[in-house]
Amino acid sequence: MGLVERIVYKGSIPDSFFTVPGKIYEELTIKLTEDRAMIAALFKLEAEKNEIIIYTDHQHIRLVGIFPHNEDAAYFGFWESADDLALNIEAFGLLESDTSVRKLASMTGPINFNTYNRYRIRAGSLPSWNRFDSEPVNPVYYSSLLAQVNFKEKLTFESRYITQNTLPVLYADYAALMDEQSKIPFEVIALNEQSWMQYEKELFELIEIVFNQNPFYKAISFEQFRLLYGTKFLRKICPHSSVILIDPQSGRLAAMSICYPDYQSLPATADGYDFNRDYPLLKKRRLLGKTVGVHPDFRRQGLMNYICTHYIRAANQYYEDTIFCLMRSDNYSVHFTDHTPYESVKYILYEKELVS
Repeated sequence: MGLVERIVYKGSIPDSFFTVPGKIYEELTIKLTEDRAMIAALFKLEAEKNEIIIYTDHQHIRLVGIFPHNEDAAYFGFWESADDLALNIEAFGLLESDTSVRKLASMTGPINFNTYNRYRIRAGSLPSWNRFDSEPVNPVYYSSLLAQVNFKEKLTFESRYITQNTLPVLYADYAALMDEQSKIPFEVIALNEQSWMQYEKELFELIEIVFNQNPFYKAISFEQFRLLYGTKFLRKICPHSSVILIDPQSGRLAAMSICYPDYQSLPATADGYDFNRDYPLLKKRRLLGKTVGVHPDFRRQGLMNYICTHYIRAANQYYEDTIFCLMRSDNYSVHFTDHTPYESVKYILYEKELVS
């Protein structure tokens, strides 16, 4: 009899699901924090369109199999494990068996249901910035474990850190473009808690249409969108670097950027961070470029250049350094800083194809 239990999700999550990560991460210099209520709500919402199975020994490993009702592939997420190959062979073996029985072609992950939530593995050793908010974090042996259970790299991503010494150089390089972009014929609105709530439905629709062609993107309901981007999230947005661009003729949202400071130099609070309260208290003023997108109907009009130069101007004026976060390696935007010295970290999404 194996050590890993197979638990079909039927509305409740075992307590050990939330204690396993604590044991794994206690030796790291960073702490993984999870919102138990948020995860419980997410499972409940996602159970409407997926079969969910938890594999765990309740002490050293947890793994969630996600089997969509209307897709030909399985996913795995919420994977946390000790450096124990035998346990992973057993857990992923159960996942593969459940995938084969359902005649699904592949297993991809880690994805915590969809790309709105935590996904990917961070490769390599700890970077100089430690960890920024919402960055994938994991022990360094995770990539090796996945390789040993025969998962291969499917997609790669990158974050680039522009230091205090090189940020002014980046600003100077784009100064001329900034002056040109300032004449753009779109209404520019600072994105903050108030403007987000004013355009909440339109932002939900914009994000859906901007990112729905990305690999492994899954549409979410407006209910789940509001769960993820509630007041706690909105308060931390930087209004100097985050913007909404509106087409003045149609009134439609054409583009947006979501950025906020790296708050890790401050102690965590139960109600989250608040830009107005916490920005003056930051021990290190570092800007995180998180989400940027242009509506397909408004592309090739210079909006991406405007957003990026607006970001660089704000970074240079209000921050000491910056990180361009979690860009797909094959995305054009990753080249925006090619000519500037940077520290880089790679992230990986894995896949295992099953032999039919």
